[in-house]
Amino acid sequence: PHALAAAAASSAPPVPASGGAAAASRVSGVAPAEVSGAALKQLLEQLTAALLATGAEPSLRVGGQLGAHHRILGRLASTQPLLSGYQGALLEHALSLPHERHELLLAWAYAEFREHSLERYDELADVLLASLHERLAPNDRLWTKLLLQMPRLPRTVLELLRSDIASAASPRLTLGLTTLRDLALQRDAWRPACLELLLELCTAGSAPLRAPSIRLVVSMAAGEGVAQAAAVDQIAARAHSHAAEELEAALAAEEEEEAARRLPLYLALCNRSPSMLAALLAGFDGASAAAQATVQELLPGLLLHLPMEAVTEVLLAQLRGEPDASPPLSAASPLPLLALHVLADRATAVGGTVPAALTAGVLGLVSRLGPHGGAYAVPLLPFLDESQSVAVLPALLRLDKGDLTEALAALAHAEPPPLAPRALLLQLHLLKPEDGERGVPLKALIDAVQACINEREVFTRAELTAALEEVVQLDPLPLLTMRTIIQTMVNWPDAATAVMGLLRTLLEREVWATKLWGGYVRCCSMAMPLSRELFYAMPPAQLEAALASHPDVKQKLVAHARAERGAVPTAALGVLGL
Repeated sequence: PHALAAAAASSAPPVPASGGAAAASRVSGVAPAEVSGAALKQLLEQLTAALLATGAEPSLRVGGQLGAHHRILGRLASTQPLLSGYQGALLEHALSLPHERHELLLAWAYAEFREHSLERYDELADVLLASLHERLAPNDRLWTKLLLQMPRLPRTVLELLRSDIASAASPRLTLGLTTLRDLALQRDAWRPACLELLLELCTAGSAPLRAPSIRLVVSMAAGEGVAQAAAVDQIAARAHSHAAEELEAALAAEEEEEAARRLPLYLALCNRSPSMLAALLAGFDGASAAAQATVQELLPGLLLHLPMEAVTEVLLAQLRGEPDASPPLSAASPLPLLALHVLADRATAVGGTVPAALTAGVLGLVSRLGPHGGAYAVPLLPFLDESQSVAVLPALLRLDKGDLTEALAALAHAEPPPLAPRALLLQLHLLKPEDGERGVPLKALIDAVQACINEREVFTRAELTAALEEVVQLDPLPLLTMRTIIQTMVNWPDAATAVMGLLRTLLEREVWATKLWGGYVRCCSMAMPLSRELFYAMPPAQLEAALASHPDVKQKLVAHARAERGAVPTAALGVLGL
C-alpha cells in the first residue's frame, strides 16, 4: 500500500480499460508474452484489493497523501468499463465509510465527467447517488454536501428529492427541504426545478408540508444566506409571481379548505413585503364567501407582527384611493375594518397609540363617506382627541343600534376618554335630528343617550346631573332634554333632589312655551309628591292644562291644599277649585 501511495503521489499512469499485456507489464513487471487473460484478471483483482486496503488510510491522511490516493483510485475507475467489478468494489469501499471516503466518490465523479460522455457520466452518477442516498441516515447532511459538490447532477436526483418530501411523515423531510433550498441557492442550473418543487409544497394539502416549505421560500426570497444578488432576485421574482397566482386562485376558491391552502404563502411574503397587502385589500370585496371568511381568519395573525407604520402606509393608500391601490375602500368594507381593529387592539395592549397619519386618513374617509363612514372610526375612537370625537358623532349615530352601543362604550371606557362622560352627553344633546349634514335620526339619538345612561359605571349620577345642568341652560333647549331627565330619575332614584332643581330651572325658563312641555308635565307627575311646589309654581293656564291631562295629580294636589292651605299660592288654589 505504501508503494501504491507513492505511485499515486507521483501521478502514476492509470490501468487502461482493455487489459492487454503492456498494461500488465507496467503493473507487475512480467513480460507481455508471459501473461495470460486469466493471470491478468487475477493481477487486476490483486491490484484492486491492494488499492482498496484500509490499513494505509490513516498514515496517508497524516502524510497529506489521502487526496492524491483518492484521485488515483477515481482515475483508475474511470478507465474501467461502466459498473465493472473494479467500479463495484470501489463503490462498496467508498460507501462502507461514506464520511471518510466521500472525497473518493467526488474524485471518481470528476474523472468520469472529464473523460467520458455525459450519457456515461449520468448513468454512473445515478448509481453513485442512489446508492449513497440509500446508505446514509435520513438526516445526514453529507447527502446535501455531495449534491452541491458533484460536477453535474443527473435528472434522476429530482425524483430522489421528490421521494424525500412526498409525505409529512417522511424521515427525510427536513433534509429534503433544506437540500432543495441549498441546491436552489447554490446551483444555478438547478434553481428553477428546486424552487418549483418548493413552491409546489407551499400549497400542498398537508399543513406540516406547507409550513416548513413556506418558511424556506420566504427566507430565500428575502436573501437570507445568499451571497449572489442575482440568485436572490430570481428567487424573489418567481416566489412573488407564484404567490400572486395563488392569491388569485384563493380569492376565487369556493371552499375554505382550498383558500386556506393557497393563501399562507402570500401572507408570509407580506410579512417581509407589507406593500403586498394592497392587492389583498383590493381583491377582497370581489372574493368568494369562502375566501373572505378564510382571509378574515388568517389576516389578524399577520397584522399582529407587521410594523404598524408599514400597514398604515398600505391602508392610507386605499383610504385615499390612490391609482395603484384601486379600487379605494368602500363603505362597510370588512377587511380594512378588520385591519383597523387589529391595529387598535395592538396599540391598546401595549398602552400605546396608532400612527397619527392613520387617524387622519380614517377621519378623512369618514368625512368622504358621510353617514356611511362611521364604522371606520369605531376602532380608533379611544385614540381621538375631543374635537375629533365630536366630529365623528353624527357618523357614529348612523350605525346599527348594536354597533352604536359598542362605539359609545369604546368612547366612554377609553383611558383617558377623549370625551368626558358629561361632555359626551352634552354633545349628543346638541345634535339636531334630521338637520343637514350633522343631522341624525331621532331614534338613533334616543338610543345613544340611553346607551350612555346604561353604562352606570361611567355615567354615574353625578355625571348625569352635571351634564343635565348644562343641557337645561342651552338655548334652544334640546329636544331630548326631558327624556334624559326622566331616564335619569328612573335609573337613579336618589337623584330626585337634583332632578327637582333641573325642573325648577326649566320652569323659570318658561318651558311651557316649548315642545318639551308635555314631557315636563309627565316628569313632574312621576316625581310626586316632591314636585308639588313645581305644579303650584306653574302659571294658572298651564297648571289647569297639566291637571286636565293628569287627574290623579289633581286629586293629590287638592288633598294637600286642603290640609296645608296656607302653603299653596292663591292662583293655584283657584285652579284647584279651592
